Amino acid sequence: MSTAPTRRQLLAGLSGAAVLGTGTRTATSTATSTATGDGDELPLSVVLLDVTPAAYAAEDPERATITVRARVLNRGAERLEGLRARLVAQRSAAVARSALDRWARADGTASTRAGAASEAAVVGDGALAAGRAAEVVLTLPASALGAAPGAHPAAVEVSDDGGRVGIARTFLVSAPPQTPRTLLTLLLPLVAGRDASAAGLAAAVGASGEGRLRRLLAAGADPRTAWAVDPALVAAARAAGGGTGEPARLVEGWLADLRAAAVDRDVLALPHGDPDLVALERSPAGAALLAEAAAAGRGVLDELGARVRPDVAWPADQAADTGVLAFAAGAGARTVVLDDGCLVPDGDLTYTPAGRATPSAGGTALTGLVADRTASSVLAGAADADQVVLVRQRLLAEVATTTLQRPSDPRSLLLVAPRSFAPAPGAVERLVADLEASGWARWQSLSQLLEVPDPGVPRSAPTLPAPLARAALPPGHVAAVAAALGDVDDFASALGGTEPALVEQRSAALLLLGASWRGHLGALPTARAQLSQSLAALAGAVGIVGGSVRNLAAERSELPITVVNELGVPVQVDLVLRPRSPRVQLDAVPRQTVAARSQQRVAVPVRALANGSVVVEAQLRTPAGSPLGDPVEVDLNVRADVEDWISAVVGGGAGALLVLGLVRAVRRGRRRVDEAEHTDVGAPGPEAPRDAQAPRGAGDAEGSAEPSAAAGQG
Repeated sequence: MSTAPTRRQLLAGLSGAAVLGTGTRTATSTATSTATGDGDELPLSVVLLDVTPAAYAAEDPERATITVRARVLNRGAERLEGLRARLVAQRSAAVARSALDRWARADGTASTRAGAASEAAVVGDGALAAGRAAEVVLTLPASALGAAPGAHPAAVEVSDDGGRVGIARTFLVSAPPQTPRTLLTLLLPLVAGRDASAAGLAAAVGASGEGRLRRLLAAGADPRTAWAVDPALVAAARAAGGGTGEPARLVEGWLADLRAAAVDRDVLALPHGDPDLVALERSPAGAALLAEAAAAGRGVLDELGARVRPDVAWPADQAADTGVLAFAAGAGARTVVLDDGCLVPDGDLTYTPAGRATPSAGGTALTGLVADRTASSVLAGAADADQVVLVRQRLLAEVATTTLQRPSDPRSLLLVAPRSFAPAPGAVERLVADLEASGWARWQSLSQLLEVPDPGVPRSAPTLPAPLARAALPPGHVAAVAAALGDVDDFASALGGTEPALVEQRSAALLLLGASWRGHLGALPTARAQLSQSLAALAGAVGIVGGSVRNLAAERSELPITVVNELGVPVQVDLVLRPRSPRVQLDAVPRQTVAARSQQRVAVPVRALANGSVVVEAQLRTPAGSPLGDPVEVDLNVRADVEDWISAVVGGGAGALLVLGLVRAVRRGRRRVDEAEHTDVGAPGPEAPRDAQAPRGAGDAEGSAEPSAAAGQG
């Protein structure tokens, strides 16, 4: 694996593929540059701290002396002595942008061919121990550079008795003659990135106000600066700002500043999550995912009061082929941001054309905003505070040389910052002001750039360099995110789409498709796992309550199942029961609606077909048919003959009781007859009526009616 170039190496050589001055241009990725024009192979590091004036003028007393302040650091392991520094420059100005690139890319040992030089200045006390630094100030009369307008290659050289030990290459730019200025448009990204959580946004804003998002907002202080805004960022900031605590306060304050600064500004509305268009175009689910991202972002930016353009496609690194452009056009894009490494100008072109084109995609003519790759790559160096002065002088040189290519033909250039851009505090604000104050450039809005007609220069078909194509998100990852979104949609069918957590789940899934994940592919599996875990935790709030063994003692009975819903909204579920043996038969259960934060008992009709133990698998499903949580096993103990036995016992007992009652009743009747009063035969007694004393014989049955008859006769 090759060693990544340093920031300064990138700044010096990111534009190495561009040879606009001679009209040639390769389509290699700027990130592959290995230029060492800053002298990294030398023991001393030289950093430019200031160059004043930014644009000199020998006839203007206030700008007639060039002063350069630099810091010299001994990054070697040995003490260096006899150190002297001087400012050297070429008297002739560069006539092509390719010459600027060659100067910036030259290694530390290449000749400077100085035509003018300042007096030598002692560095520190003439010696620097390992790890020690010292500042040096050098001056050069502007008249020493002659009258040639434009950018003069220059350098701060540090030498000892043995020769050069450090160098920083730069440019000294003269004030312009009376020529029209080059028109510049700056596009800055305001994207959520890889962490749109409340904590992630608070960190991006920064407790001291110097986080990435805060610095980007400050970098766009000039209202002519355009923004490319990810709606996911605004939505997440709105949600996070509604919380409590210091993080919420930071995000809320940043969002308020964003709203204030956005009024009447040109804003390109990206799809939600800023998806990687190249990756989506390769995926069977890509069209559906892009449509969902577009729908999720629709209208979110309306609150900003900006001039919002929702029909824009901005592929990663401003690079796409015809297939990607057709894919974006199919989703409704009518404007596309590319660069001149994707739409390469004809090789015979001897000047830098305006940053406009009309690429065709699947028969649809798109409005092309063509970024200047060289200038955009140089701008990216403003993320390093040590490179801010170098960035300014290089951009001044690029603009001056572009202007002088065709002094009577002012052209418009577009500068696009990378998505991960985190400029050094105050760097872009000073850069914007200094470029316009130089007299070589004037800033214009994106709307004004869109009004510039297509210059009609021959360009290649849209080209996607192989390194950038390989950097796209893997198809397997896109498929996994599509599956996760399908799970969210299935769960939404159970909640009616009313649970706010589902909105967060969709947003989190779409963010995993963002172009900001390029270069961080190794972190994607963990991010997907976190998404799955959060959805599982949400779905885990709805489930079936387990219990002890259920006994069924009848042929027909009911099986009680309890469904619990811990969510704050009602949930609709289907309860599916599957016995693992044919001993029981269960009726279908109608769809259940369980109130928020409650339990519901479901009585399932069951018919016992045979005795024995049965395991019933109980599973909740969403109305869309997807499983909701893990299945629960319910143990049944079926004893269908118990009912017959109990009935026989109860029936037999009842019969026995009936017989016993009859027997007791009969015996009770006889006992009453036997216990009735009567006179013993032959015993003396009171005198009684004759009839009453008549003896009772075998005719008792008939005679038993006589008292009633006698009573009647009486």
